[in-house]
Amino acid sequence: MKISYNWLKEYVYVSLSPEELADRLTNVGLVVAGIKSIEDDFCLDIEVTSNRPDCLGIIGVAREVAAAVGGNLLFPETQFVSTNAEISKFINIAVEEPILCPRYTARVIRHIALASSPEWMQKRLKCIGLRPVNNIVDITNYVMMETGQPLHAFDLDKLSDQKIVVRRARSGEEIVAINGARRALFHDMLVIADSKRPVAIAGVMGGKETEVSESTRNILLECAQFEPRQVRRTSRALGIASDSSYRFERGTDPEGIDRASQRAVKLIKDYADGEVVSGAMDIRSGRCETKKITLRMGRLQRVLGVEIRRDVVIDIFKKLQFNVLNDVDDFIDLEAPSFRGDVYREIDLIEEVARIYGYNNIPTKTSINVRGSTKSKYEMVEDTIRQFLIGLGFYEVKTFSIVDVSLLQSVNLWSGEGSIDIANPLRQEESRLRTSLLPSLIRTKRYNADHGTEQVNIFEIAKVYLVENKLPKEKSGLSVLADMDFFSIKGIVESLFLNLGITSKVEWAVFNEHRLFWDERAAKIQIDGTTVGYLGEANGELGFKTTTCLVELDLDLLIEKSNFSKKYQDLPQHPPVFRDLAIIVNEEVTWSSIERCITETKVPFLKEVNYFDVYRGKQVPMGKKSIAFNLCFQTMDRTLTSEEVDSTQQIILSTLDKVVGAELRKT
Repeated sequence: MKISYNWLKEYVYVSLSPEELADRLTNVGLVVAGIKSIEDDFCLDIEVTSNRPDCLGIIGVAREVAAAVGGNLLFPETQFVSTNAEISKFINIAVEEPILCPRYTARVIRHIALASSPEWMQKRLKCIGLRPVNNIVDITNYVMMETGQPLHAFDLDKLSDQKIVVRRARSGEEIVAINGARRALFHDMLVIADSKRPVAIAGVMGGKETEVSESTRNILLECAQFEPRQVRRTSRALGIASDSSYRFERGTDPEGIDRASQRAVKLIKDYADGEVVSGAMDIRSGRCETKKITLRMGRLQRVLGVEIRRDVVIDIFKKLQFNVLNDVDDFIDLEAPSFRGDVYREIDLIEEVARIYGYNNIPTKTSINVRGSTKSKYEMVEDTIRQFLIGLGFYEVKTFSIVDVSLLQSVNLWSGEGSIDIANPLRQEESRLRTSLLPSLIRTKRYNADHGTEQVNIFEIAKVYLVENKLPKEKSGLSVLADMDFFSIKGIVESLFLNLGITSKVEWAVFNEHRLFWDERAAKIQIDGTTVGYLGEANGELGFKTTTCLVELDLDLLIEKSNFSKKYQDLPQHPPVFRDLAIIVNEEVTWSSIERCITETKVPFLKEVNYFDVYRGKQVPMGKKSIAFNLCFQTMDRTLTSEEVDSTQQIILSTLDKVVGAELRKT
């Protein structure tokens, strides 16, 4: 919002320099972004927030200045002489959409003399960046910038049948705006029309066909109120913005419409020699309800932390043109003016007092205690997982908790109780709470594949919803979808457990019980005998062109098992001894049972057992398999001898033979 310094001084006495005035306006919430000298005047560029449309006119800014510096607000002259002719003889007006146009006023001025506007008016318009056109257009622009209320002048003789209808646009209609833009109109747009066609886009811009031109002798002056959201939608849809739409989008003063109209008529009569037809068309759907608010002085003092005298508070509100209804005891009853739609609560009144009284006059407390808080274990686990996976090149996704009832979305790895249906879903096709995160990740991969990205590595941390004893239960889950082989994703999960400080024994059991995974390419993950999740290669029926693995983990259990306390130990001073072994066992013998058998022997010096291969072929009898693993032996006090390692290794092999029927593979 740009204002002229000299123009402003017509409405409020100001002895401040432009720079001092800018500081005062900034202190009351109207930040002055810049001051520019233009001839013998100054242009102040004010940042007006969207909740203060009353300051989109110079009178509104003058009101703020008067309250801030203690001056009196002076209103411009609006008195004029009209003829005896009645306006109803010259124009017929109908408002078909009273909700979108709560108030519409019109006045008729006849026998105008179109010419240039007076030099003083042109200088003020140029100062704020507006181009002078002619006396009629310049006056409507002048009054709009003065009052904040947009107006529009029609050439009365160009209106078909001397009629104005405020209605919605009809199918196939179009308009050429004053700026020359041709636009097709749609049914959800409000237009000002005559008996044949639209002549203006309501609240946005007038039409080219009925604009004021050199041949204009009679005009219809429109001054109205339009529903802000309607104007905003229309302006965006048509790609046409104007000073009028900017103000209508934020809301105009419903009680200031007639005053702005009278002010414009006064100037037109003075500078265009027009004859004003008696009366005005004023169609409104209802009266503007005033907002009555009570301010408690005690509450004001508690919020601001300073005691402000009662008479000072009342004086502030009077300067801001609030009506003081009652002043008794601790209460001040106030009526907010119609142009202050942003004030409707007690706290809004307190804010008004604070900014006019001066924020710099309100003491600040320096004894504010700032206390840091530590992250919860849930937050620590979630952050660790997120940083770990993102560091490996995974992308985090967020999907919806409410899903459809398709077969894919019925996946439930955690419970056999079915799903939870929503009694009154917003969308019939999405009426169930998800029981697994994997279906949403599968759909995300399919979407990416359909758009040319075949390979994705994604994860999600979110809630799933299970039925437990006929009641819903929330469970936190982590799901991962990765385009890599089984053992690669298994290694990532194992590394994740290490990052979470999980030192408990992790077992990988064969899992052939779900349609999401290939048989023998899936595992159930257990920690201390409790299932923590599932990992497997995606079944070919899912239609992926790449090798894709799926993981779903119980985040609640991971939080329980994680440990972020750090323990330090001395580094070994003596080298380890490694032995690679391959044993032949029956097909049904799992690696977990072999590993358990080795660790339960509790032989000395054994530090680690690591599986690295399985083989089935010519050297292995039918119904058996060869499993290769690595043994690591080490002590802290000395270097082990070959004899000690051989003896320990033999104990392990003997135990495996007895427990799982293992035979050392020779070739």
